[in-house]
Amino acid sequence: MDQVRSLPALRVNPFRDRICRVFSHNDVFSFEDVLGMASVFSEQACPSLKIEYAFRIYDFNENGFIDEEDLQRIAMRLLNTDDVSEDLLIDLTKHVLSESDLDNDNMLSFSEFEHAMAKSPDFMNSFRIHFWGC
Repeated sequence: MDQVRSLPALRVNPFRDRICRVFSHNDVFSFEDVLGMASVFSEQACPSLKIEYAFRIYDFNENGFIDEEDLQRIAMRLLNTDDVSEDLLIDLTKHVLSESDLDNDNMLSFSEFEHAMAKSPDFMNSFRIHFWGC
């Protein structure tokens, strides 16, 4: 797993540990796992496949939902700092949920996440990793 984590494309990714967890089997990468990961992050991958894997990566507690805790962890990683006030994290979380939580249960189901990502013009371009100079 360390060889995969040390790939230049993943080394700077704030979600590299989650990416490795989602794509490996028991923290061991097979050649097929690496190919699958490269395929999902390629420009040619279909949106539904990218959305499925994004959901799995962002579901930190692996409870089948992206809840407030997951959203706060996502924000912390994207902001790339530990110096974020609790109030700002709560505001960010509430904003995301107000925009995407269709059934108002304070978490995003896969279908709610899928709906939100389908409306996001930047999702397909940002959910890419260029491996091996490709």
